[in-house]
Amino acid sequence: MECSDIISICAIIAGPIFAVQIEKYLERRRENKNRRLSIFKTLMATRGTVLSWDHVEALNRIDLEFSGNKKFEKVIQAWKAYFDNLSQKYTPEEEAIWVNKNRDLLADLLYEMGHSLGFGFDKILIKRNVYSPVGHAKIEFEQEQIRKSMLEILSGDKGFPITLISDDKAIEKQEELQSTMLAYYKNQIEQNPNNN
Repeated sequence: MECSDIISICAIIAGPIFAVQIEKYLERRRENKNRRLSIFKTLMATRGTVLSWDHVEALNRIDLEFSGNKKFEKVIQAWKAYFDNLSQKYTPEEEAIWVNKNRDLLADLLYEMGHSLGFGFDKILIKRNVYSPVGHAKIEFEQEQIRKSMLEILSGDKGFPITLISDDKAIEKQEELQSTMLAYYKNQIEQNPNNN
């Protein structure tokens, strides 16, 4: 057997093995990219509703999917800066400043993430091109007001609001009901004096 025959036999045997390994490698890369794309798409879609569960879950997946690769170093740095600001305590007077800084840091994060994944969005587009219906903001505000009021009532800090209506007919009927009840019980006592 000649050397070329041995090389041919080795190529016939090793070829499919290498092909399978290359396919597995490419599949892992594709899955990793799809997971990163999923995070990016979710964050872009929910950037107007940063308290949504989907948004928070996507943020919590950043470390898992973007760490350990030099290509995504800027993404991790932007995520750390955003996370650091999210974790800061603020007073009611500082809330507007805190919210604006978060908006800027989220835009930085999405810009770096998009850039690393091959998207060419700019930061202005990321910050400004968000559709958020006025009705959604109104519903969220009303739900927050209801939640706060109910917590105040349940904790005893505030009473349940009651409005008295001054209606002469209702007052007359109430007085009639009271008179009827008093007469009934008075009659019961007179008929059965020993049951008291």
